[in-house]
This record gives sequence, structure tokens and C-alpha cells, in this order.
Amino acid sequence: MLEIIIAILLIYALFASVVSGINEMIVQMFAMRGRILFEGIVMMLGELPKDTGAGIKSWFKRAWHKLGFGVDQHAHLTKSLYEHPLIDTLSPPGDSRPSYISAATFSTALVQVLSNDGSLVMLSQKLDDRTTPLGKLLGPMLDEADGDLEKFKTKVENHFNAVMDRVAGWYKRRAQVVIFLIGLVLAAFLNVDTIYIAQQLQRNPAQVETLVQAAERLSLKADEVETNLPSFHNNSPMDQDSNANEQRKSIEDDFLKEVQEINHKIDEFKHLGLPIGWDLSGKSDTLLLPHQDVRFFWLGWFLTALAGALGAPFWFDAISKLFAVRGTGKKPE
Repeated sequence: MLEIIIAILLIYALFASVVSGINEMIVQMFAMRGRILFEGIVMMLGELPKDTGAGIKSWFKRAWHKLGFGVDQHAHLTKSLYEHPLIDTLSPPGDSRPSYISAATFSTALVQVLSNDGSLVMLSQKLDDRTTPLGKLLGPMLDEADGDLEKFKTKVENHFNAVMDRVAGWYKRRAQVVIFLIGLVLAAFLNVDTIYIAQQLQRNPAQVETLVQAAERLSLKADEVETNLPSFHNNSPMDQDSNANEQRKSIEDDFLKEVQEINHKIDEFKHLGLPIGWDLSGKSDTLLLPHQDVRFFWLGWFLTALAGALGAPFWFDAISKLFAVRGTGKKPE
């Protein structure tokens, strides 16, 4: 029984690695980290429109906004802020936006954009109307600074850091949902049915032994896998290196690397001869595999998608612990 569990966890680990790779590819293609960061700043400056209304159309609109799209229609101040050289030079040329902005850079650029000349007098005039969202936010900070521009900037930086903590939480929660959806689509596309796999492994001890041996080899490299495989736990837009040179690294090279990684993991699936895929022989009207339950295959996909959302490092760590219990493989530290 323990061997079957190890075999299933290996399948989960390989599946999760493919899901994570696809997610990272999508993140890079659509510059999701930069989009979520932009949304957080738009919200902070009071330019994010309130989501109102009900119905499917409103739901899709809110979902679209949560992915960082369509939030810049009324973000005039935020756009001006992003055009400031201190922020504009943090991202590669083109339409992409920086995925990291330091608090000091933000406060300096904001003061210069609001005051035009960086003076306290012009800044006070800009924030004189306390009925606007910007006046309500920054006006009291300016009053508490008591004429000290550096003190005002420090207060802005503290608030910016607090908002970025929330943005990091947004990103992780949204990424978790996206990864689950990717896993569900992939599980359906490849017909990775957890229930069917468990049933087939019980009938095929030789296949279980092959998977256990593969799991034993891979568990010895678990630390390396955790370093190399992307995971939503490490995808916070606030955790990125602030070095400008790192921000300018080739997006195309990263994209190609992710594609190659995904192809490699899919090849691993094929070479292990796993009980997945579709029956294309024409003998089945449903295309389901022999003995696959037509009532519960969707539940098997759902369980597989949940497993994929946990990430490959989680499953490789679980495999290592099971080998420790079994008395072979990687010894616990």
C-alpha cells in the first residue's frame, strides 16, 4: 500500500511541475507581476473604480480586473507616475511594467509628479483639496510632517510598504486559483484521473515498482527540483530583485526556457507509461480508458488539479518522508 501511495505522489509531483511551468510561462507572457503591482498602486492612489453591479458580465469584469487587466482606464496619476524616469527605467523597453518598485523610489517619484518641481509649496497646493481620495490619503501625512518633506516621504514609504504586503497577498491568492484552473484543464486534456490511476496501480505491481524506483531517484534531487521549479509560493511581485539589470534580462529567453521545461516534464510522463490519456482506438464511444468509471472521472480530474496546486516541492518532500518511513531512500536530516 505504501508503494502505491509513493507512486501516486510521484505522478502528482510530475504533474504539479508541468502546471507550475505553464503558470510561470503565462505570468511572463502577460507580465502578471507588473500588472498586479500596477493595480495595487492604482488602488493606493484612489484611482481604482469600485466594482458594482451583478450578473455574469459584472463577474467577468471583476475577474478580468483581478488578473490586472483594464484597471488603467482612469489611472491618470498612476500612469504619470510610471512615466517618471525613476520608475520607467526599471522595466525593459516596451509596454511591460516593472515587477518591483522600492518604497524610496516610489515616494521620490510621487513627490516630483505631484509637485512638478519637488517643492513642499507645490505639493501642499496639490493636496489642498481634502475631499479627493488622494487628498484624504496624503493630506494628513503632509500635516503630520509639519513642513518636513523627508518626514512626509517616510510616511508615504511606510504606507506603500503596507499596501505592498496586501498586494503580495492578492497575488498569491490569485495565482493559487489560476494554478488550480490550469491543473484542471491539463488534467482533463491529458485525462489524468486520480481515481483511475489508483485502481490501475493496484492491478499492476510491476508498474508500481517502476514508479517507486523513479521516485527514489528523484527524491534524492528534491532540493535541486525545489530550486529550479517555479511555484506560486515564490511568485510574489514584492519578492523580486530590485536590481535594474535583473529587470532587463531577456523575456524571450525566459519564455523559451519555460517551454523547454514543460516539454521535458511531459516527456517524463510519457516515458513512465502512466495510466493516463485517452482511448483513441475507436473501441470506446466516450474515449475514456478501459475500466475508467464514466461517473467519477471528473472527480479524478478535480483531485489531480488540487494536487497540482500544491506544487512539486510539496510532493517531492512528501515522497522523501515516505521513503524515510519505508526505511530506504533519502534519510531525514
